[in-house]
Amino acid sequence: MSDYTPPVGNYMSGWGNNQAKETASKIDHIADKAKFGIEILGTGLIGIDALEKELIEMSNAQYAPSQEQIRAIAHRLDAHQKQLQQGLDRIKEMMIDIDKATDSIQRPRTGW
Repeated sequence: MSDYTPPVGNYMSGWGNNQAKETASKIDHIADKAKFGIEILGTGLIGIDALEKELIEMSNAQYAPSQEQIRAIAHRLDAHQKQLQQGLDRIKEMMIDIDKATDSIQRPRTGW
């Protein structure tokens, strides 16, 4: 009779962990992309803030703004609106990716 006990923990402990590590890595990667999308939104808001200040200055000017000035501001507002929408769409896509990546952790394991 031998006193040898196989090191169960050394080779079996990593099986479930690999899936969790891979999923965590995917989530981390998606979170980095989401951070970029949020930065895009921040930039769009800064642009809108600049337009707000421009409008305030126009309202305090001695002469009324021209139609061309008002149209130019409207076009810039539209561009910032589109930028914000793109950022929101990207973040929504990334949240869907995170949901898919975490599904593998949430499913109960069966068998090997």
